[in-house]
Amino acid sequence: MAVIKKRYEHKLTLGKAVDGTLIRKSFYSTKSKADAKKKAEKYQIQYELEHCIGENSCIKTMKFSVWAVSCLEMYKKPYVKANTYSGTYLAPVENHLIPYFGQMNMDEIRAYHIQKYINDAAGKYSPETVKKDYNALALIFQTAVDNQLCSSNPVAKSIRLPKYETVTEKHAYTQEQYDLVYDMAKQVENGLSIMVVLETGISRSELLGLRWKDLDLDNALLRINQGLVFYYSEDQDKWVSESDGLKNKYRQRSIPIMDTKLLERLKALPHEITVDKRQVKTEFVFHSPEGKPYQPNNWVNRVFKPFMEDVHIVHPDIPMLSVHELRHTRATLWIAQGINPYMVARLLGHSDLKMLTKIYDHTSPETLRNALERSKPK
Repeated sequence: MAVIKKRYEHKLTLGKAVDGTLIRKSFYSTKSKADAKKKAEKYQIQYELEHCIGENSCIKTMKFSVWAVSCLEMYKKPYVKANTYSGTYLAPVENHLIPYFGQMNMDEIRAYHIQKYINDAAGKYSPETVKKDYNALALIFQTAVDNQLCSSNPVAKSIRLPKYETVTEKHAYTQEQYDLVYDMAKQVENGLSIMVVLETGISRSELLGLRWKDLDLDNALLRINQGLVFYYSEDQDKWVSESDGLKNKYRQRSIPIMDTKLLERLKALPHEITVDKRQVKTEFVFHSPEGKPYQPNNWVNRVFKPFMEDVHIVHPDIPMLSVHELRHTRATLWIAQGINPYMVARLLGHSDLKMLTKIYDHTSPETLRNALERSKPK
């Protein structure tokens, strides 16, 4: 029996015809009424913009919501990666800025309004989020000035971003804790991906983006060529996984596999799996049970978190770290072992040593003592 999906409708009034009748358009969604309304609002923004072009009276009353979306589509969408556009630009505008400034005219917004928003946002969002909002505002108003929608840019030099005094300290395992966690990863069915992160220090995105062709097991090398990202696609109107390029050229690198047990387990991995009684050839080394790319959050919930919880049960004194803190652990231990900082930066894919200074800031006195011992004249 076929399942009939409920269809939600939202009606939008666009204006009046010559005879006085309302011009209306309906929008539909099988998800929710809110989703249908969101589609209508997107259409209205585009409709208002198209009917404003070339009309001075309309330009003077251009709404923030209309210009903000149009600005992103014109000046950012064609020039950045899809996941960057979604997370760095579109999300701040749709989720924060339009709800706050949306119905204000562009030429009404002053530096006072911008500073008030920044002050309010500082109490609700992380420093990174506030910075994204600020950058989006700067882009929106600079392009508005360029297009004569407002006479000056209110995102002025006088705007002050908040100072955050407390910095969340990253945690890292000691060598003893690392060895215990690594041994547990060797013993469990889904532990191989954890072993790779612990041994190589690659990021979650790089781990899930590993393809069979990126493994040079004859030479015991992992070749990092891409990452797997998960983001909301405005064009497809859904969340999508996508294998994408790396943040910068330094992230493309080859990492030696030093542990023979890890190398043996990687060599033993099957390239095909059985799904619904049929053989499926996989492209990615670490994939979903269906053989598809793992959505990062699904991998965390199905593989990483259960493993860390098991570790904590067996070893209550060992903290449950995040994936990024395992990367931090690998870097910390490499430095403690006396590996040249430039080599560590290269292995991690950093463009310079700035990130490593954060590791040195939290280096234990014992590690510093060992480093000085190694440097003593014989």
